[in-house]
Amino acid sequence: MKVRYEPRFERALRRKKRVSPRDAERTIAAVDLILNEPGNQGLNQHLLDRRQRIWDAYIDRANRLTYQRDGDTIIFRNNCRHDIIDRRQW
Repeated sequence: MKVRYEPRFERALRRKKRVSPRDAERTIAAVDLILNEPGNQGLNQHLLDRRQRIWDAYIDRANRLTYQRDGDTIIFRNNCRHDIIDRRQW
């Protein structure tokens, strides 16, 4: 399986590493679970957009990440507070 990170995802992760290393570690752990245990119930994953195959996964109570499945590639799109996901800024 191939993995790609959108620039928005990478910027948010760098910012988390500076501001809150613990949040960055949780984000990396969530990415690892998606890659190695895609059916993990702890991430509470759900489909946001069926046509584009965009998924939402919980990092913790306040933070989410979005990713897209495109054939044999997973594209990590964004990692942010859940209110941004609610506003459809994936």
